[in-house]
Amino acid sequence: MPEGEFVVGRSSSCHLSLDDALVSRRHAVFHVGPDGIDVEDLGSRNGVQVNGEQVAGRRALSHLDRVVIGSQELLLLRAHGADLEKERGTRPTLAGMTLDLPVIGAVSTASPEEPTAHHAGSVLDRIADKALALGRYDEAERMLTRRLKEMLDEARSGARKPAPDKLLAATQYALLLAGGLRKPAWIDWIFEMHDACAALVDAEAIDRLHELVRQLRYPGGPALRRYMQNLRARQGTLSIAQQFQVRRLEGIERVVGA
Repeated sequence: MPEGEFVVGRSSSCHLSLDDALVSRRHAVFHVGPDGIDVEDLGSRNGVQVNGEQVAGRRALSHLDRVVIGSQELLLLRAHGADLEKERGTRPTLAGMTLDLPVIGAVSTASPEEPTAHHAGSVLDRIADKALALGRYDEAERMLTRRLKEMLDEARSGARKPAPDKLLAATQYALLLAGGLRKPAWIDWIFEMHDACAALVDAEAIDRLHELVRQLRYPGGPALRRYMQNLRARQGTLSIAQQFQVRRLEGIERVVGA
């Protein structure tokens, strides 16, 4: 970055333009001086983090600091040497260019062999939760869709099934998206996901599904039929409490078929 102000945002007029739904038009500015670099949040909707801490106002940066803007993580590298310092002032910026970066860029501590879809991205999850709490369902859907699709694809292929707590959390997201966006497709996702995992839908989620199928006039379809057919095939292995949950799911079938 050349000395002066280096603005990052979604607008093409910024020095670095990020194609990311979590980034504001003018999100943050780096103040680059001869003695150091500061980052300042420009009143963005989702804020700026440095090394996992939210920035309030302006903050000085050090070599190897990690700056999170939207779902993108930027690593600050300080170069030393007269030749590099000379080149820095004449190096072109990225003004007018747009980097098409993935919206779902969850921070993960997973090993390279582990799919990231099953690891909670703390920054992403906090922002998604905030968007849902504020009723910004379209924004939350853009953040969550890829991760939820990856979870379903992995479960279907047998590559990896989510832990029960991850499945429960993902189901809650799908229920919120279904109700907020009035999209029956997210109800299908719940049945498809639980079918792929050979899992029984949680009792509280069944309560919410009973409400949603009526509100959205959920038409049912292959996802529900396959799930219920496979549940009945192994009903003899279920406990009494689980069989009661199956009967409650059959109540959804009756509502859909009415």
